[in-house]
Amino acid sequence: MIFARPAAIFNLLMDLSASRARWDLTFESGEILTRTGGDSDIVRVTLRPTFANEGSRDVYLRRTWAVDPDGSFTISTTSTAAPRGARKTTRAAFGGWSVAPFSSPPSVHCVSGGNSAGNEWTNACLVTNAMKTAENNNPGWLGWIWRTAKKIARPFTKTGDDESVNKLVLAQVAGLRELCEHTSEHELRCLAVRGPTEGRISVGGGEDDECFFETRSEASEEDYAFHENETENDQMKIPPAYGDTNLGSLDRGHWPPEPTHNTHDVPHRNVWCSPDGNNFRVRDVNYLRDRKKRSAGVSLADLVAVDWFVATKRIDNLCARSGGTCSRKILNDPQLTREKFVFCLNIQVPGTRHFSIVYYFALHEPLDPESTFGRFVAGDQAYKDARLKLIPHVAVGPWVVQRAVGTKPLIVGKALKVRYHNGRTASGEFLECDIDIGSSAVANNVVRFVLGYVRTLVVDMCFLVEGKTERELPERLIGTSRVAHLEPESAVAPPPED
Repeated sequence: MIFARPAAIFNLLMDLSASRARWDLTFESGEILTRTGGDSDIVRVTLRPTFANEGSRDVYLRRTWAVDPDGSFTISTTSTAAPRGARKTTRAAFGGWSVAPFSSPPSVHCVSGGNSAGNEWTNACLVTNAMKTAENNNPGWLGWIWRTAKKIARPFTKTGDDESVNKLVLAQVAGLRELCEHTSEHELRCLAVRGPTEGRISVGGGEDDECFFETRSEASEEDYAFHENETENDQMKIPPAYGDTNLGSLDRGHWPPEPTHNTHDVPHRNVWCSPDGNNFRVRDVNYLRDRKKRSAGVSLADLVAVDWFVATKRIDNLCARSGGTCSRKILNDPQLTREKFVFCLNIQVPGTRHFSIVYYFALHEPLDPESTFGRFVAGDQAYKDARLKLIPHVAVGPWVVQRAVGTKPLIVGKALKVRYHNGRTASGEFLECDIDIGSSAVANNVVRFVLGYVRTLVVDMCFLVEGKTERELPERLIGTSRVAHLEPESAVAPPPED
């Protein structure tokens, strides 16, 4: 057992920088040679001179990893052929790691914020290092490890050879545990946030429309949905009609952090903003024939407010509450004289305490009933369930969280129960979509796992109506959202029901 979060352990195991030598007694240096998919790569590891095999210290490994929604993961390694012209390598190597988080009842352990439901993850996990058993006369890499273990252990132990080998293999786990015991939780979180490898690893698989990152060979850097250095195209958009007022309970800010002309910076923690629509890719006009996508461009609506609520029961139908953000502030804003339409997404997270993150989008123009979005608003439950699409992206956070959330487009109504509330006031209309995360056990586990890291995360989402006919193409975003480093304790009580 190691008392550290699984994401931190994962990143330590994937790390090939010089810091790995702090806990891995066999390691001297390493590098990633190539990525072979969203969940595998090929690496070169140079071992310490003590572990040289007939003068060779290089090992070329294929690493494959998998992460389950509950936060456990495995890493398997197997030898692969060395690149042409590479130095002499060691013989075959096989092994892997398994990390499983411990859970305990809420009465024993309560996570920060108290938002527990059923079992909660603790800062502890079971770490297993596995290696194929080698015989004394094995001529391969494992036999060499066996012989090296005996040579190193002989001056320090009187036990048998087999136990010496076991001690060497277990030394990696012991080194990992020792590092975690003498490293603060904050430092381990920083290790997790940095990610396991240089660059961002995308999640592959599925059909073209199901994969958020395009991987066609002819794609240029500009074809990708997100760029590593999001500066020019990722500026916070502030709808001019709403000025600088925070209409919702969560403050508007900026991420990445950017200083203003004043002496104080724009807030960048526990805030929301709206990333550029061109950071997302949607179905193009000829998608049904050529399956091509394009940058999404300008959205139909601006994100004008975000609420972060907590209550003792599920929070429904917020837009109809007279004291709420939609009815009291947005639709009654005197700066807007035209007919107003608000599209509201209320993402509900159940538990001992029920949380809701609520996004309010205001259309740029009056609602056109003949448009794709207009037909969606007027459609029945089945129509809405089949069309509302969400694309998530963890822009900043532990790789294990990025992997759990994924980046595939999600038809919300097919995976989760959604309650739709249409309404009209004297000054405008609204459509609220209450998305019940608790209606899916898998989604609930993923979201509750993510909540354990929410302070370290920057999460982007975009919402749109899926285009299934030529008339509905190209797709257009309804709106985009970004929430940065959310604080669970900052959630407030929702307005009372009428």
